[in-house]
Amino acid sequence: MKFSVVALALATAGSGVYGLEKRIVGGSAVSSSAFSFVTNIVIDGDSSTSVCTGALISPTVVITSAYCVADPISNKALAPNRIAVGQGKISSILGTAGSKVELTKVLAAGYAIPQAVNVHPGYNSIAYSDNVAVLVLEKPLVNATSANVGAKIIKKPSTTTNAAYTAVGWGATSNDGASYPNQLQQTTLAVGSKSVCSEIWAPYTNLTNSLCLAPIKSSSNVCSGDGLLVKVATDQSVGLAGILNLVATEDDVPAVKCTEEGAVDFFTTFSNYVAWLTQITPLKESDFVSTASFSYDSADIGDDDQSSSESESDSDSSSEESSLDDVDSESSDASRSFKLAAPLVAIASVAFGALF
Repeated sequence: MKFSVVALALATAGSGVYGLEKRIVGGSAVSSSAFSFVTNIVIDGDSSTSVCTGALISPTVVITSAYCVADPISNKALAPNRIAVGQGKISSILGTAGSKVELTKVLAAGYAIPQAVNVHPGYNSIAYSDNVAVLVLEKPLVNATSANVGAKIIKKPSTTTNAAYTAVGWGATSNDGASYPNQLQQTTLAVGSKSVCSEIWAPYTNLTNSLCLAPIKSSSNVCSGDGLLVKVATDQSVGLAGILNLVATEDDVPAVKCTEEGAVDFFTTFSNYVAWLTQITPLKESDFVSTASFSYDSADIGDDDQSSSESESDSDSSSEESSLDDVDSESSDASRSFKLAAPLVAIASVAFGALF
């Protein structure tokens, strides 16, 4: 077993960060108005332009992953002038995923360079520790007001096995990273058991700032850090649970193909960084921590051959959009338990020792 982000980072370190395309593969389209807080973060790399996902927790504060905005060798924050933040579909601006696009073109489309880039001081790209960062904008993005930002951090995300979450993002929609979507993408994930997830990635045993999930369909998953993990509350507000930290698979191939059977996703949970956020931003805890109630449906891993053609069709659709009420619909009908085959556990245990 290898860990996808490690393998990809080592493979691309020589040419700059930024060959890591962020994607939800095989997801379905969802109305961006349902998730008005979601942002695109465009990184001006040495040889290519990359995109990752962030979330507005206020009109001028964006939370994202550290590896999105940090140098992969030093783990220090990139210069603000190499980063642009915006909203809406990115396909018309960037064209083919992975190509080099001048940041001036992105800025002309309404994107903004952040005023400050804050990478958590404990971030380590090899250990996958404290994989969180904050961008502070000089002024709100177009239409980004306190009324429509609408996302607050879930203070205590559920860790119950099979609890369902939704991951959303604007990244590329294929394993080869060839294209960006015209609509925001979503996929449903289920929480895995602590013991099984710890067998796949040993450090998970002692982590309090991480959540392990797996796709309910192997044909649809987050990849290389694209996914914001969210949950719709009983009052229909949206809570932020975390952001993807790493994907682990049973294959020896770097997980460019994150939809391989047995892929497991480890998310950094935002709730562990509330105190840090109050230190580096002008926000108070009450400004960005949700007080809403959250009800977690049970979800599971489904069959490999479920409706992949429907997902591909939804990814490219520009006319039909899901409403907020439909966000968790995939999970509400699920009935089987989260399972990972015993051979996967054995392979994972052996390979982890070999890798480190």
